[in-house]
Amino acid sequence: MGTFNLIKRGTMAAVLSTALLSVSAQEVTLNPADYTTPTWTQLQRVMAGLKSGKLPYSINMTYNGDPTTRLAFAWFTNPEVKNGKVQIVAKNGDAEPDFANPTIEIEATSADVKDLNYVNDRNGVQGVEPGTKKSYTSHKALATGLTPATTYYFRVGNDEGWSETGSFTTAATAYDAKEGFSFVYITDTQAQDDEMFDVSQKTVHAAMGLVPDASFVLVNGDLVESSGDNNSEWENEQWFATMQDVWMNYPLVVAQGNHDTSANSNWAWHFNTDDSFNATSPVKTAMAGTVYSFVQGDALVMVINYEDWRTEGYFDALADWMRAQVNAHKDVKWRIATFHKNMFTGSRSHQSDADGRAVREHMLPVFDELDIDIALQGHDHIYEVIGPVDNKSMTLVDGAVEHVETVEPGGVRENMTGKAGGVFNVAEGTLYFLNNSAGRKKYEPRDEAEMIEAIGDHGVENYWGLFSGKFGQTGEPTFSDVTVTADTIFVDTYTVDDAGEPSLFDSFKVIKEDNGTVGVNQAQTAAGDVRIYLDDDSRQIVIKGVEPETVEVYATSGAMVKKAAGASTVDCAGLADGIYIVKAVKGKDSYYGKLRIEK
Repeated sequence: MGTFNLIKRGTMAAVLSTALLSVSAQEVTLNPADYTTPTWTQLQRVMAGLKSGKLPYSINMTYNGDPTTRLAFAWFTNPEVKNGKVQIVAKNGDAEPDFANPTIEIEATSADVKDLNYVNDRNGVQGVEPGTKKSYTSHKALATGLTPATTYYFRVGNDEGWSETGSFTTAATAYDAKEGFSFVYITDTQAQDDEMFDVSQKTVHAAMGLVPDASFVLVNGDLVESSGDNNSEWENEQWFATMQDVWMNYPLVVAQGNHDTSANSNWAWHFNTDDSFNATSPVKTAMAGTVYSFVQGDALVMVINYEDWRTEGYFDALADWMRAQVNAHKDVKWRIATFHKNMFTGSRSHQSDADGRAVREHMLPVFDELDIDIALQGHDHIYEVIGPVDNKSMTLVDGAVEHVETVEPGGVRENMTGKAGGVFNVAEGTLYFLNNSAGRKKYEPRDEAEMIEAIGDHGVENYWGLFSGKFGQTGEPTFSDVTVTADTIFVDTYTVDDAGEPSLFDSFKVIKEDNGTVGVNQAQTAAGDVRIYLDDDSRQIVIKGVEPETVEVYATSGAMVKKAAGASTVDCAGLADGIYIVKAVKGKDSYYGKLRIEK
């Protein structure tokens, strides 16, 4: 039995650190008389929470192939644990899972992960020297032959130490046309100290409390802050540990961000995603498993890695891979691309970035060719609804935006455009969406003048005109509840306060319907018997069925071009040919119409 005479002038963190570092090697005996009663009690509580060195940690599930029949698992152990496996039991009513006779048992592929950078001087981990290195064993296993739409229990480890029990439900082969399926979308948890991890875990727990039936959680990169040569495996440990209860019950769809890049390739060691891109592509990603796809319900989801954009030939290889995915799933309605680094964005931090311009130059033609419907982005720590964008001209698709609410005032940090909600038709373009960050770190929005001034850097004419919905910064962490049905994608985004309580921030819909030609005499109306149309003879916009207090006319760029008070008609003089959105306001009700003006 070992005895430690710890230095009394050291902090409690040093005492705990020494005990934690030593406990796996020998039993620790300490004299309580050497310490104050409060710090001794603290030590006892920590010691009571210590777990066996045989147990697994940093456990997660990921999509890897067809989510109706396959699911992948990954976890770390201490380096001495060389073997691992997954046991899976099909749920049988409310009975406890019986792992004595598992339905499936899979031996993991285990590999040594040596000398990872553990902490740096920004982590604030007292008692552990920056530059300390740690070694681990990485375990990965892939379950195949699962039954669609079936709930299973699982555990990972070996006979010397098993994890707690988790659960998952495989995707269905078909979903109810109206109900569809939901997932939670977050990005940029990006934490590096205890305070920041507390913010991100509150966000994720709030999301899962609000969307308990989510099929998976999409994490769009930058899980942690430290990267490159100064990365920190402690940050990855905390990412899993502070949210381990979530990752035991919800599969992850995870994208690589720039802050996930490191000399240690921590990201790739931690996740068991499909690595067939690197197995078949003439140009490979630096970390395998960072480009992959899957189909769920009526949606093809393509996870894209733009971090290797400097590699010669990479964009061409990526384009060919995307074509192959779309060609293999031509019968799927929705085509969703998800990636970390923005293709369109509006913050002072990244709108002028050279990599964003390079990605647009190479990938917009591909998005146009493949009719990508919606792009879920990360990287820029701000909220923005952009488009639908005509990917050839980098302009807003004519007539693709409806029912956007005008909020007063605009031009403020929380809402630069003064817009909210909306219905976005992606039949002829792509909607680019970023739901801010799920962590503490935030960026600031540019206004129209700043975007114009920066055109030499970003190269997008009328960038401001692409911001068709809400755009701004509340300073709060956010998440989105995304529901995919046969005819509509519903997106509800929530902010999370310091107490971990969510509040609805914005809500919009994505549809894909043939625009056709809007009749010149009558537009689509938003409610009941209210009609908003153009009278050809008088060349006036007419509102019938309600006596509006105000009427506002918007160009498809979102700019207000006319406003009238207390009138049922609005003169079209001065309006150029094109499609316009008309908003008629009566009390708390707003009625919208879309019409085409032609001379």
